[in-house]
Amino acid sequence: MKSSFYVKTIFITAAVLVALYLGGLYLKHYNEEQRFRTFTGVVEQVFDGDTVKTGGGRVVRLLGIDTPETNHPDQPVQRMGAEAKKYLKERIEGRTCLFEYDLKNEKDVYGRTLCTIYLDGDNINAELVKQGLAYVYVREHNSRTKDYAVLENIAKKFRRGVWQYGAAGQVKQ
Repeated sequence: MKSSFYVKTIFITAAVLVALYLGGLYLKHYNEEQRFRTFTGVVEQVFDGDTVKTGGGRVVRLLGIDTPETNHPDQPVQRMGAEAKKYLKERIEGRTCLFEYDLKNEKDVYGRTLCTIYLDGDNINAELVKQGLAYVYVREHNSRTKDYAVLENIAKKFRRGVWQYGAAGQVKQ
């Protein structure tokens, strides 16, 4: 009699703990999804490999990545910067894209909107990393940037883009 009471108690306790755990996972996912907002717009201009301007005049910085510099006032031109800009320009300039931003991290210090850009369902930020045309630059990971480090490691392994030169961000000679 006593042992069946203990078995029932253990079973009920385990079921409650599993339910609480699964509920917590759902709430975490739900709360994170509430952080994101989207807008659509035509990419009017590509400034460099990680900054664009929409038709509405909004300047957007691609979230979670950094591409080699091509026209930074305080830094020299870096290898693969022109290639990153060319790739982004060919891929999205003049096209209607979906821009997604995080309410917790909406703007950078220059007032640019930090976004993940999607074109036809493809994550353009991730594509740049996968091609070796961007480095992962994440202050705080979220569900949209969590896989970027894996993509960067694959690009390094296969020596794509900036990784063909060994150390990243080398100055053109």
